[in-house]
Order: sequence, then C-alpha cells, then structure tokens
Amino acid sequence: MGKRYLLHVLFLLIGWPALAQRPRPAAVSLPPADTVYFDRDWERTETQEEVAYARIARHDAAGKTMGTVRDYYYPSWKKQWEGKMAAEAPDKPTGLCCSWHENGQVSFRGTYVNGVQQADFRSWHDDGREIKCTSLMQDALPLSNATIHCSNCMHTSRKVFTVDIPDGTVGIVYKLDVRDEGQPPISWSTALAMAAVAGSGGAAAPALLGTAATALTKQGNNAPPTVSTKCHWYITPDESAAQQFLATKGTISRDKVCFRAAENTPQETRPIALPAGTRRLYVCVNNDNYTTDATATLSVTALVQTCR
Repeated sequence: MGKRYLLHVLFLLIGWPALAQRPRPAAVSLPPADTVYFDRDWERTETQEEVAYARIARHDAAGKTMGTVRDYYYPSWKKQWEGKMAAEAPDKPTGLCCSWHENGQVSFRGTYVNGVQQADFRSWHDDGREIKCTSLMQDALPLSNATIHCSNCMHTSRKVFTVDIPDGTVGIVYKLDVRDEGQPPISWSTALAMAAVAGSGGAAAPALLGTAATALTKQGNNAPPTVSTKCHWYITPDESAAQQFLATKGTISRDKVCFRAAENTPQETRPIALPAGTRRLYVCVNNDNYTTDATATLSVTALVQTCR
C-alpha cells in the first residue's frame, strides 16, 4: 500500500508542471456593442432632446451586424424590437423577429427573409387585439406597350415604364414580354388572370402573390416568340437610376438599386415583395438589336392590404 501511494505522489509531482504549462483555450472576443440613437422618424441623431429610440448591436469589421439586434424606447429603455438584421440603412430584418408597444404589449411577431414578411407574421394593437388584414389585387399599370427602335436607328432605343404604386401595396406581380419585330403578337388580359385569385383575399401576402403570378403566367400568350430578343431590362424604385439608364444608352451602374435585371429574356412573370413606403417603380427596357425594332408589353398588378 505504501509503495502504491508513493508512486501516485511521484506521478503528481512529475505531471503537475506539465499540466500547468498547457496553454489555456483562447477566449472568444466579440466586438463591443454599439449604441446608436434615433429620433421618432427613425433617423439617426446625436441630439439628446430628439432621441426616441436606441439600438444596441454588434458589428463586424465590415460593419455588418452580428447576432441579435435590440431596439429600445428612450429614455425608458423598454424593449421595442428584437431580432437579426441582414442589413441596415435601410433595415432588412431576417429570421424570427418580435416587437413591442411602449406599454409592453406585443406589437408583432413573425419571420422575415431579407426584409420581407413571411406567412407566419402576426400583429396586435396596443390593447392586445389582433390586427386583421384584407388583401386585394388591383392594376398598378394596365396592359401597356411601346415600340423600342433598334440600337442603330435614329430614334431612341430605350423605354422607361413608370408605375405608380397604390398606398398599402405590399408586393406586385409583373408580366413583361419583349419580342423582336416580326414575332407573333402577344395576347393576355390582366383582369381575367386576377379573377382567378379574387377569392384568395384572406391569404398571406407571399402566398397570394405566388398564386397571382401563377395565374398570370398561364393566361394568354398562346404564340410565344420563336427567337429570343436581344434586349435587356431593369426594374428599380430609384428615379436617378432610371435617369442614368436613359442618359447612358441603357446602363445602370449603381449596385443594389434594382429589384430585377435580365438580358435576352423574351417573357417573364414574377412576384416581387416591396419594402414599405415604395411609391413608384421604373421598368427600363433597352433594345440591343442592331437593326431590328422590338416591342415591350408590360402589366403590373399590386397586392394592396388594408388592416384594422
């Protein structure tokens, strides 16, 4: 027994210095959390008298948010919003997010994908009553067409369709057809296509937009073009980008100002969820054919929500 005890003590005396010299795991260091202040219009401010909200968030070296972002009412420091951000200025929440009224009642809860509300989104008044929304599809731009002259012609080879967005719009469905001179004529009716989704007014916005896009895709255009057009086009809410398109022979150089860009695409029907406050869209089409005119035909239908 005594020998075994002595061997055990000897092992500890020899092994302890080796163990003590092992490097400890490096601590994970997070960048410090920033606090940013906003006024009642959610504009950044450093004037204390104007502060209505405060945001606490961590950012990486590139300025992108890390982890959970938390907004607070100021000066009470009651929680106003919590979630993650795909981007800021403008904010694009992502994942499950939650907001609260100043009295502590839940304001909304739901999932976002790159700033767009998903089907599980629910909201409540400050007295706890759930807010109910009804949806209606309506024309933002009835069927419109334009002849776009060839790039080697004396006339302009570009067209910008201006689309005024109704109040309460949460998304659109557009159908754009661009075909070269001599191709079969187009044929569709927005009203007939939207009649197919008239009974879906209570559906969540993403689902209703998808249903409308499917209906419009199937409706009309019995004679598709036999060749792909040599044209390119953009959809943007930025007026200065549309002006650049007209001034530079069909170029938009600024990043992240277009909802959609395509080249040599004769037909497309697609839903787009719009950020809150979007009031106008510009659909910019350029004819890249050297000697052949083209015709662009466009319809835009808005999904308008009324909530109470």
